[in-house]
Amino acid sequence: MKRGLALVAVGILALGVQGGLATLLPRGYCPDLGLLAVLAIGLQWRGMASGMGIAAVLGYSADLLSGSLFGAHALLRILLFCCAYLARRQLNLRGAVPLAVFAAGMTVLYSLGLLGLTSFFSAGVGLRWSEFGALLPQAVVNGVTAPLVAWGVDWLWDKLGDDAFRGGLEIDPRRPVA
Repeated sequence: MKRGLALVAVGILALGVQGGLATLLPRGYCPDLGLLAVLAIGLQWRGMASGMGIAAVLGYSADLLSGSLFGAHALLRILLFCCAYLARRQLNLRGAVPLAVFAAGMTVLYSLGLLGLTSFFSAGVGLRWSEFGALLPQAVVNGVTAPLVAWGVDWLWDKLGDDAFRGGLEIDPRRPVA
């Protein structure tokens, strides 16, 4: 319980830090620390239901702070957590380069999902391909920042002392490899 609360607190703090960085950095060059925190939690958390709860709380926090369509970030962060949770079972994302590529790809999918939800539920808002070019710097910045955030979440969990947190590529020795 305290571990989950600590991650929620750190995730909300990350949203505040992101807001401060957004005033200093140009648009598209500020890392989405809330998204990366959910991604890091999904890559290492053991319980899917409790992890989805943490992702939902962090998503609703982003909804409240961003002023966007209420519930959009929460839904997408739950889906992001599930993608990361399932990807760690099939992919070795422990290295910096694979994690950076995965985070960049998930950033693109997340942004397209947010744009799609906003255009579906808001009248007069459509998909604008002119803004798609601004997505590339955001994906690169998130890719570069993802290993640092994942390291920070891992360090925090080590300090809180939980052996069940270790995730990564899970290989069942009884299952034949096809």
